[in-house]
Amino acid sequence: MKTVVHYLLLICALLGLQELGAQDPSISYAIGIDEQNPHLARVSISMIPQDSLLYMPQGAGQFPRGWAQFVHHLKVVDAQGTPITVTELPDARWAMAYTPKERIQVHYEVHLEHHKHEWGGGLDGVAYATDWGVFYTGRALLVLNGEAREQIPVSFELPPTWKVTTPWKRTDKGQHRFVAANQSALSLGMFFAGTHEELSFKREGFELLFALGGSSVQSNKEEYQHMASGVLDYYIDLMGGLPNPPPDNVLDRSVVIINETDQTDGEVIGNNISILIQKDADDMSKMISRFIFAHEFFHLWNGKSMIPEDQETEWFKEGFTNYYTLKALYHIGFLNEPAYFDALNNLFFQRYTTDDGVGRLSMTQGQEKHAHWGLIYGGGLFVAIAQDMMIRETSDNKKSLDDLMTGLFKKYGGTHEHYTIDELQERLEALNGKDQSDFFTTYIRGTERIPIDQYLSKAGLDAKITDDQLKVAKKETPTPLQEAMIKGMLGLLDNQQ
Repeated sequence: MKTVVHYLLLICALLGLQELGAQDPSISYAIGIDEQNPHLARVSISMIPQDSLLYMPQGAGQFPRGWAQFVHHLKVVDAQGTPITVTELPDARWAMAYTPKERIQVHYEVHLEHHKHEWGGGLDGVAYATDWGVFYTGRALLVLNGEAREQIPVSFELPPTWKVTTPWKRTDKGQHRFVAANQSALSLGMFFAGTHEELSFKREGFELLFALGGSSVQSNKEEYQHMASGVLDYYIDLMGGLPNPPPDNVLDRSVVIINETDQTDGEVIGNNISILIQKDADDMSKMISRFIFAHEFFHLWNGKSMIPEDQETEWFKEGFTNYYTLKALYHIGFLNEPAYFDALNNLFFQRYTTDDGVGRLSMTQGQEKHAHWGLIYGGGLFVAIAQDMMIRETSDNKKSLDDLMTGLFKKYGGTHEHYTIDELQERLEALNGKDQSDFFTTYIRGTERIPIDQYLSKAGLDAKITDDQLKVAKKETPTPLQEAMIKGMLGLLDNQQ
């Protein structure tokens, strides 16, 4: 009887897959979450294994078992329902006593107990539960097998009133069925399942999908609509097109999941963003949450579409992204001039001037970016401002740092090629109309502090460093060129005041 039932279910499943389109018939995932016990996820995998190893992606390195720390009752049965012996290995791996030949079933539970543990810098895709639903990343939930799998079906069994927001492509309108493009998209994907609100912003085949959870977040729905739409359009106009990653990482959807919690934080995983914002947050927490979104979203261009050769250019990837984040937020009215200038000091200069790597380490040591945020993220921002001001001054504001960004995007978008630090220098020299070796040797490859006040002063700004504070304000009588330079630095267009 078990054999007959099994094959009936298998036939139904395969018929369902055919209806849903050209998906991989060798594997499918089913995720079940019970409304009465949302801290428990049940996962079932139907697969024809490629080898005898089951594994979860890297992460949760504080545990010898990795993400398997939260996996319980894993079992494997063959096509006849006969148990297959499984031996757990270190680092979230399991060896099956099985020679791959036909379909098997893998069943396990994930206990959402991540909040009981301390986590280091960066949230690392940590799962969490709220009163309105649950958040997971693929790598923290799903067990994998093999490597070369594409168009992987994923279905959800959820409470009747729940929805699920995920970057995986929806395969029908009525059910919670999706397909992940490949195993990378599967493990780097994230989802929120619950009673949250969704916002969708579509541009030429690309969708930016927001999930808003918690009353204080949902009460600011119109603000998020304005921010998301404005930042999206600003970046598209600036760069000359939608994000364009390499051909094997086609990007048609990016998810931003925002939930209220007890503190503000955020991270990017793959092409997706998770933001936690403090309930009833003050103005600073709100600004940080906006900054996290705009910063991480610009990485779809500067980081995912234009990819560096190595870590020598993290100052560019992170610092220049900070610059365009500020410009985007000013452009859409989420920062005014005083707030913009205050951010230069409070968010960046303070971190820069107190970073013990400044004056000791080179910015090219990108592997140090998490330990020396001020040096790489703050210093890189000041490199961007300095170069932009020099380019605008020498070209009578006919050229700018924007030309660097659009040139790189045009060359590298949609390719597997990578830019280098030498190319960045060459392109900046061409825009400046003069050699930049001294600048790179002194401030980027070298260890000297950037005199950012001097470069800001080129734009007619009253910029001074007093008592370790960067004070910036507009002068009363800037020249027309300086007015144009300030406008460009702030991210305004020609028709904006």
